[in-house]
Amino acid sequence: MIVASANVSGWRCIAVALLFQAAAGVQTAGRPGASAPRAAFAAPDPAGWSNVTGNLGGATWGYAGVTLMAAVPKSPAVIAGVSERGLWSTNDAGATWKKLGAADREPITHRPHRILFDPRDPAVFWVSGCYGAGIFKTTDGGKSFIRLGKLEHVDGVAVDLSDPQRKTMLAGLHEQVRSLQLSRDGGRTWQNIGDRLPQNSNFTSDPIILDGKTFLINTAGWKQGATWGIYRSADGGETWQQVSKAGPNGTPLVASDGAIYWQALWSAGLTRSTDHGKTWTAPGGPVKSDPIELPDHRLAGLAGDQILLSSDGGATWTKFGPPAPFKPNGIIFSARGKSFFAWRMTDKKDPQAVARLGVQ
Repeated sequence: MIVASANVSGWRCIAVALLFQAAAGVQTAGRPGASAPRAAFAAPDPAGWSNVTGNLGGATWGYAGVTLMAAVPKSPAVIAGVSERGLWSTNDAGATWKKLGAADREPITHRPHRILFDPRDPAVFWVSGCYGAGIFKTTDGGKSFIRLGKLEHVDGVAVDLSDPQRKTMLAGLHEQVRSLQLSRDGGRTWQNIGDRLPQNSNFTSDPIILDGKTFLINTAGWKQGATWGIYRSADGGETWQQVSKAGPNGTPLVASDGAIYWQALWSAGLTRSTDHGKTWTAPGGPVKSDPIELPDHRLAGLAGDQILLSSDGGATWTKFGPPAPFKPNGIIFSARGKSFFAWRMTDKKDPQAVARLGVQ
């Protein structure tokens, strides 16, 4: 599974940039002490960062501006989500942008939170968002979208990709306690199963589905007196066990070796699990964004305006390239486009909200 979204360093609605990736098979990504495959790139382009905001989002943006980006698998295309203006794509490294779903009867006007690609066919993907209709799906690469169900004000969405029918889905509502939603019919109808979590739980916004029975959900947020944690279910959401007192927030990364990385709320540091979410450790380190996994299985993240890379599961990090021209809310990497993209959220339209760094 590959998901990309935004981390929120001030706006809680959206998750900081991400790529969330779960690939078949066991790789060496994120496994301390394991030898990494040959690096996909060695150095940044000497030209450095370039502004590629261009015509993205049209003449005006809603509050928070660019809230997520996603690299389309097996394609040079990149997608950006703009508050109240929907999804936009570029096939020329950001030189020009085109609105997706432009002719839809029910356009996407929420604040985009997460994109999840189907690894079987990247033309199929789901997008969730808050402050509006919650979840949409496309089966034609974004030419058109259909709304799934009637949920509103959604943060994260997860799909059981072990099921060929893609029937089981989870959704977390924005800044709402015990609000985890379950669908067993591909998103047409939803049931609140958040009430099976403890009474004093915090916001349940960012679900993970590992398989049809194994779910994870965070409880984290600003609600006073409410507890933080990670909860795990091994019976399809019927019962839950607290497996961590950390309060992660935003888009989690399920790496290709099965390790799970999650940034703690308010960029407090990474939390990591190597046993399908049963136990968690805090490796520490300088990265304060949602991490992403590169094609060579290295991890990438942000410390302020600087990209950092790790080849040992986050134990150590090294700087890559020059600092970004602004402090990003997140980064993505396009393998076909041989580029990092960084974005920042803003109160209104900003002509310098998206930047690109090529690699060699």
